[in-house]
This record gives sequence, structure tokens and C-alpha cells, in this order.
Amino acid sequence: MKRKARRLQYAGVIVLLLFAVLYTKEEITLAGNESSRFGVIQALGEQGVFHIERTNFASTVDRVEWNGHVYSDKPLPLSSAAAVVHGTVHRLTGINFSENRMLAIYLINLLFSGGCNILLFLWMFRLLRRTCRGRIEVKWLLALAMCLSTWLLTYSVIFNNHTPAALAVLGLVIALEKYRRRPTLRAAACAAAAAGAAGALDIPLGFFCGIAAAAGIALESPARQRLRPVLTVFAVGGGIAAGIMLLNHIAYGTILPLYIAGGSYVPPLLWATMPVYWYECLFGFRGLFSYQPFLLLIFPAVWLLRKKLRVPEWTGLGIAAAVVVFYLSLTGEYGGPSYGMRYLVPVIPVFWLVISRWILSWKQAVWKAAAVVLLLLWGCVTSLIGVYCPFCIANEGAHTPDGHFSNTIRSPFLSNLLVMTFERDPEGEMTRRLIDSLGEEASFRHIYVSGVHMRSPQLVAELLRSSLAERLRAKKTSPH
Repeated sequence: MKRKARRLQYAGVIVLLLFAVLYTKEEITLAGNESSRFGVIQALGEQGVFHIERTNFASTVDRVEWNGHVYSDKPLPLSSAAAVVHGTVHRLTGINFSENRMLAIYLINLLFSGGCNILLFLWMFRLLRRTCRGRIEVKWLLALAMCLSTWLLTYSVIFNNHTPAALAVLGLVIALEKYRRRPTLRAAACAAAAAGAAGALDIPLGFFCGIAAAAGIALESPARQRLRPVLTVFAVGGGIAAGIMLLNHIAYGTILPLYIAGGSYVPPLLWATMPVYWYECLFGFRGLFSYQPFLLLIFPAVWLLRKKLRVPEWTGLGIAAAVVVFYLSLTGEYGGPSYGMRYLVPVIPVFWLVISRWILSWKQAVWKAAAVVLLLLWGCVTSLIGVYCPFCIANEGAHTPDGHFSNTIRSPFLSNLLVMTFERDPEGEMTRRLIDSLGEEASFRHIYVSGVHMRSPQLVAELLRSSLAERLRAKKTSPH
């Protein structure tokens, strides 16, 4: 059995590694989420400073002027870790962002995002093997499907904080599971470290994970032996938080990240439109469940397993619920220029774990297997379309002005599909049908802006030569 598990494990890693090698991006879009972080990587890795005005990415929209310099407004830990890796490679090989821009970007994306997706598979496969009954082949398929049919795949080709955050949340659940089986201070420290890592990647997520880690350890500890492990959680978590604040102080002279200290983030007031916003983020054109319908099984899974779920699973579900409520209540841009509601990516492994436990408890039935396969295939298609441009031009809700073309083409799935099909076959049947259904003018504007956004002059030139451009020019010059 162990030999079969190893073979399946290697097979899964090879599949995900091949995908990462072939599809990892070698250029960034104009979305600040990427450029701002790469500015820090270049500045710190090559110049030994945190300010980014002398980097190739200084024009990013996610920037703050502070103490006479220009800085990224993104939290520093992830970019700083990547900068250490890039700096080491730079000193050993000479690779830099000025002379080897695409190679440097590709390597960072491959290591930090493609690598995270591989680790997510390995950790989920191991967790299912240890905690669930059922055939090992099914466990392998479920673990691999998590990384191939969700936004984890979509965001595995670009540098971002969401896939590492998902890994941190899964790591916290694993640490709590280890503590449940064998309550040691080491396991408690690992839970705190996972929560701290989540906080380094996403401050609100880290807050929820910190509470969950302390609560989970307390619930799994005998009453008379609760103090030491809980104090361990606070000590390790507090140490990580202090380290992050120290890093901010070294970089900026303030312990706060600049998107707070610099005032670059102001949450919009959404109370009047919140029902629509929640619907769109969960089931609509940016929907967690509409793009990954397999995750809908979380509702029957939680209900039917409610008496069998253990503290680690309930803790993970509590984190997921808090993340959903927080981001859907305090944001108004649907995740900005991105494929789907990207802030919800970290909740995917928790939902997947609980659903997998439920599926592995089923009695075999052809119709059940067919339904699961259909849901997973839907997720594979939507996730692969997202890979084309994860930080894509998209409707940004309260931030999108009236008359903008993304008010017509609201779905990131359709927008990516339109640009992808046009790039591959500008005069093809599928391209024509998409343009006819979405509207010629909105399609033209969307493809043009997307070409600029993706730094693709070839796409822009092809658009200007296309029959679509000719038809629009003819309409404008027509006397009618």
C-alpha cells in the first residue's frame, strides 16, 4: 500500500509540475497586484532597498509615496521571501529583471505559485490517506482534482498571495489534526506557525486563523493541560506578528503595512447593494460556486457529517465562514482585475477536505460518480480558461464607471474566453459567435484594453487589422 501511495504521489507531482512548467507566466499584466510585488523583489533582491522607484515596476498602481520614496502597498513578507530567493539566484547567476526580465518573472512564478499548488496536492493527499477510509485511488483523484479544477490552478501560474494562503490554511488544519492524534507542544507550535504564515500573506485571514488555532488547541486539550499548549500558540503567533511588524519598521519606519499606514485602501460602503454583491461573488459572474460547482457539495456534506466532523474540520470551516463574511462585507470590487472572487481562494482546501470525507463515505454508485465527474469537469474548464489571464480585465463593481465595457462583459470567464479565442483564431466561428452575443463595440474595447493590459502588442495589432475593426470603422463613417 505504501508503494502504491508513493507511485500515485509521484504521478500527481509530475502532472502538476508539467502543467506548471508549460503554463507559468513569463510576463506580468498591468494589475498592481503583480507589479507591486515584483517591484519589491527587484528592489530588495538586486538593490538591497525596499523602495521601488528605481525598478522596472515603479509605475504600478499599487504604490504609496512615503518618506520621500515610492513603496509597494502590499504586505512585505511574501515579496521579501521571494526577494531573498531572487537575490541569491542573481548573485550566483547574474539573472536580473533588466536583462532577463521574462526569465526572472517565470522562475518566481514557477517556484512560489506552481510550487504551492504541488504542495497543496501532497498535503491533501496525505491528509486524506491518514484521516479517511476508502480506496487510495479515489483519495488521489480527489486531491489532484483540487489542484486541477479550482482557482488554485488558475492562480498557480502567477505570483500572488492567495495560493500560499490556501496552503497556510490547509497547514493549520493538518497541524490541528496532528495535535488531535498526539497533543504535543510541537504540534501546537506548528498550528501557530501556520496561522502566522496566513497572517503574513493576508492580515484578516491571519486574524481568523490565529483565533482558530488557539480555540482548536484549547478544545483538543484536557482541561488541566490546556494552559501550556495555548500559551505556546500565543507565543509563536505573537513572535511571527512581531517579526512582521519589525520588517515593516525596517522597510518603512512604521510597524503597519503601507496600505493601512499610507491610507491607500478605503473600503466602500455597500450596505444598499450587498445582497446583489454577495450573490455575484458566490453564485454569479464572479462566483465561488458557479466557477467551481463541486464546492456546492459543502452544504450537504456539512449537514450529513455534522456529528462526525472533528475539531480540525470545524475549525477550518469556521475560518472559511469568517473569510467569506469579512470579504463579502468589506470589499466592493469583486476582487479587482481578477478571475473570480480571488479573496476566497484560501477557503477552497477546507471545503474540499470536508466534501472529500463525505464522498469517501459513500457506497459505490455509478450515478454518484458521474455527477462528481461532471462537476469536476466544469471546474476544470473554468479554471483552465482562467489560466489564460488570472489578473484579467473585469468588472470591478463599485469601482467601475458607468459606460465602461465591463458593464456589458461582466463575466471574467467570458472575457478571457473572448480574448483567448480571438488571439488564436480572430475570424473563427467561435470568435464570431462570442462577438455577436457580447456586442461588437464592447468586444473590440475589451480585446484592445486586454491586449494593452497583458503587454501584447501582437494582439492589439491583430485586432486593428481584423474584420471587427473594419466593421466598426464602417459604422462610424456610415451616413446613417
